[in-house]
Amino acid sequence: MATSIEKIAAFLKEEELRFSYTEGNHFLRTGFTTQRYRDADGAQLVHLVITVEEDGKFIKVAAPAAYRFHHDGTSFHKLALFQTLLQICHMTKMVQFEYDPDDGEIQAIVEFALEDSMLTRQQLMRTIYALTDALEEYHDAVHDAITGGLPLEKPSELRKNYERFLQERRAERLRRLGATAAEAADDDAPSP
Repeated sequence: MATSIEKIAAFLKEEELRFSYTEGNHFLRTGFTTQRYRDADGAQLVHLVITVEEDGKFIKVAAPAAYRFHHDGTSFHKLALFQTLLQICHMTKMVQFEYDPDDGEIQAIVEFALEDSMLTRQQLMRTIYALTDALEEYHDAVHDAITGGLPLEKPSELRKNYERFLQERRAERLRRLGATAAEAADDDAPSP
């Protein structure tokens, strides 16, 4: 067997992470507090379910109900959401999203085959942190897509906007330096 849920529980214990597991199940639950990410209930917490399948040859780390897209959402919002989710998949390693059209649940997931390889603690932790980091980093973009129909900007657009921001910031600093220099010159001028 490539791995077992007991082995995953042992890895989480070694990392001193809290989790819940009922003997006999092929999954366990854990979670992490977040700074930006908020779950569907507004809590700053990402809930994870780690599942072992196919006699330990396949592993899934999932954030079920990471987001919800309500049925009353417009096609425009849905398009922005799906574009954003696909861009996140493109810009990150391993992270995927699944959408259930029946209830609007969006699940973030990392899954991979172990086959005859043994799972290492380093692999497990990289998987967990890749998923939680992606939710944390891109939460605002997903939220904006769901609520405002705003898709995530392309990396090239982000770079252009950042460069524009830097140019504006430099110009503002130069204006302030020029104003400060002019004030200093006025202060140094002899009084009549």
